[in-house]
Amino acid sequence: MRAALFLVLYSLVATPLEAARVAGVVVDASGAPVAGARVTAGPAETTTDDAGMFDLADAPDGEIDVRVDAPGFAPAALRVSGTAENVRLVLQPAPLVETVSVTASRGADRLATPSATTAVTSAELLTSAAGSLDDALRNTPGFSLFRRSSSRVANPTTQGVTLRGVSGSGASRTLVLADGLPLNDAFGSWVYWNRVPLAAIDRIEVVRGATGDLYGADALGGVVQVLTFAPGRTRFRATGEGGSHDTARFSGFGSTQRRGWSLDAAGEWLRTDGVVTVGEEARGLVDVRADSDYTTGFLGAGYNPGAWHLGARLSLYDEERGNGTPLQVNSTRWTQIAGEAGGATAGGAWLARASGGTQEYDQTFTAVAADRASERLTTAQTTPSTFGTVAAQWTGGRERSATLIGGDLKRTRSTVEETRFAFGTGLATGPFLAGGTETSGALYGRMSVVPRDDLTVVVGVRGDFWESTPRDASSPAHSAAFFSPRASAAWTVSPEASIHAAVYRAHRTPTLNELHRGFRVGNIVTSPNPQLDPERLTGFEAGVLWARSGVSARVTGFWNQLAGAIANVTISTTPALIARQRQNTDTVRAAGLEVEADLRVHPSVRVGGLAAVTRSTFTSAPAQPALEGNRVPQVPSYQLGATATYLHPLGFTASAQARVVGAQFDDDLNRFELESYGVVDVSASQALRRGLHLFVSVENLFDADYDVGRTPIRTIGWPRTTRIGVRVFLP
Repeated sequence: MRAALFLVLYSLVATPLEAARVAGVVVDASGAPVAGARVTAGPAETTTDDAGMFDLADAPDGEIDVRVDAPGFAPAALRVSGTAENVRLVLQPAPLVETVSVTASRGADRLATPSATTAVTSAELLTSAAGSLDDALRNTPGFSLFRRSSSRVANPTTQGVTLRGVSGSGASRTLVLADGLPLNDAFGSWVYWNRVPLAAIDRIEVVRGATGDLYGADALGGVVQVLTFAPGRTRFRATGEGGSHDTARFSGFGSTQRRGWSLDAAGEWLRTDGVVTVGEEARGLVDVRADSDYTTGFLGAGYNPGAWHLGARLSLYDEERGNGTPLQVNSTRWTQIAGEAGGATAGGAWLARASGGTQEYDQTFTAVAADRASERLTTAQTTPSTFGTVAAQWTGGRERSATLIGGDLKRTRSTVEETRFAFGTGLATGPFLAGGTETSGALYGRMSVVPRDDLTVVVGVRGDFWESTPRDASSPAHSAAFFSPRASAAWTVSPEASIHAAVYRAHRTPTLNELHRGFRVGNIVTSPNPQLDPERLTGFEAGVLWARSGVSARVTGFWNQLAGAIANVTISTTPALIARQRQNTDTVRAAGLEVEADLRVHPSVRVGGLAAVTRSTFTSAPAQPALEGNRVPQVPSYQLGATATYLHPLGFTASAQARVVGAQFDDDLNRFELESYGVVDVSASQALRRGLHLFVSVENLFDADYDVGRTPIRTIGWPRTTRIGVRVFLP
């Protein structure tokens, strides 16, 4: 009897508890698989494979929480009971407090920089209704383009981007990068937002505030970096869609890696009949749809045996546009090849990059009759350019400090070939040649120090030289040298709150476009000015970041003073023609407040909000007294935005975005006001099977009619547009 009882007790103790099997997939809000995510269920742990799949064969039996953690995402958990083999966990982007910036270090290794940084993930891009990259970024505090129009119908030269009200003309005051290489046009600094295929974008980081200590003259207002997927694993992503205005687009990306070798490729094609951009009240026979067609792509290869790496990429872009009348057209053909190498040396990491290419930009200008029943050709321009850059840097660190030193050199050569057509006869004369060569170079350094666990201090300096030599020997050559320091600090006050502050000085040199190329928009003619000098900015910012439970918020105040601001200054006005010239004004002062908030009301629901208030004015302009006290053109007085996303575990996603933009002026004399407006976008998607999703989106849901320009004819924004399509994610 005792022996039998002993055997029963022994069997109960010796037999382990029965294990359960938990398996499934981890995806982001767009349905794309998340590889390398850490999945835990009690003591059991694993990571997801390239397809986002996981399998916990030894999870405890009974009710248990399955938790997922992945860089760049908020943690997610799901309670399961016993064996579950079709678990689906959907990850939301990380809250504000966990945003990681790699832009600040000019490479993949982060050098801590206390600053206001907004990150937009690929999932957020795909689940928004925005039809282009610039439209998606309009829900970023302080982000604005020279005009409000979408890049799908806007002339490329109006796509200069600025942050925090530092503006005055169409040239960008913000540097836009794609994997470390400038997207800003080498001749005019405007941005071709379509050059990076949407399917290839991993995330976008927007760093607000002058970062001239690292990036020099192009980063007066901040830096926008578009980062594509690293070719670290085999994958394929594609989107095909069609919709209103006879719009069709295909975007694809693929990559693979084997034995240290990697290969990646991306391509995008779009065609749209576009829309009529002139307000209905002013339209005439001459007004037609502003259509656009483009093809873009890149092919890259690399080798990374471990201690060092090599990489190269060939990028191509071809675009054709109609600008709203039969005779106004433009086209761009752009080719670039880039290479980089990096490795470890002297206790740190080195990185070297070189790139070069060619571009040809063609455009025609016309004069439209007062009744808009006819037009005549006035000029045709061809602007071929060649450009090249080289850069090198070294980053090293100790336990409580990190150091970055580097240098770069850039050279651009452009020629403006202009043909003019006589009034009445249409007789062509020319070509008239202008343009020149621009050379710039710099040495820079930045040090980050952590004197105590709750305090980070960053100090950076940069010395630049710039020289611009005109093609016309009778025009003056320009050269300048300047010093751009920056100091910032971040203090973690408590586990819930941190404070950051920065003070800086930066410069921007005039572009070859501003120096040598004139243009016409409607009845406004703007002339170049070969005697322009660099702009000089001094400013500071301070802010607080707070997070608790599912709520995080950031509030940042800033003050900038831009001396010698380059603006399109009105010279004369007649009923038939407004003449302007690019000139250095005296001082622009821009001050404001930015607010961002992120609320996780439920694991499946995320709500975000933003507000920005900016006052940007000409405070002193002795050479142009008519400007003093005026608001700087193309800077809205306020900006409001809200987003909401709902995720269902069975693969349904719905999102909405709303934005309200305050009034702004289209001219330096503040005669042409662009009224405030608001738009709402919505989108939804459903997983049909693993890796295949159907989506629908509606831009400008209520078909708001809003101003984007007055030339002085009123031009209007993108109307209601519906798109439907499919997305594919493999594996």
